[in-house]
Amino acid sequence: MHTQSGSSPSLLGVLAQIGGAILGGLVLAPLLALGVSQVLVLMGLAQQLGMGLLSVQVFMAIIGFGAGAGFGAALAGRLMSQPGNMWLAVASGAVTAVLVILVIGLLRIGGLGGMLWAGLLLALAAAVGGYNLRIGR
Repeated sequence: MHTQSGSSPSLLGVLAQIGGAILGGLVLAPLLALGVSQVLVLMGLAQQLGMGLLSVQVFMAIIGFGAGAGFGAALAGRLMSQPGNMWLAVASGAVTAVLVILVIGLLRIGGLGGMLWAGLLLALAAAVGGYNLRIGR
């Protein structure tokens, strides 16, 4: 007989985590993007960036979506009594978002739109996967 801590998450649990991840990402993404742009405005750096401010906002939205997705997945997982690691979910989503930004930026493929979609989808997958990852069990 499997114990709850060693069992696989149910399909309903994973779907709830995906829904929670999307909701959490959609909440944190604009908050981080607008928050960072407001800080840049207050510091007087926004005018120097010009249209580069839009790129910074997109980068911050992708990272915010990844971190928010991790938090949302963890919250949904906990509500569904699914064991998991909230901090690993948040870190996986955010780090994946940063890696997508760096790789797509360095390779110069897809532009901001491609970076946005790839970042959102991969960060979502990483956040849910990070929550469900069983380390040392």
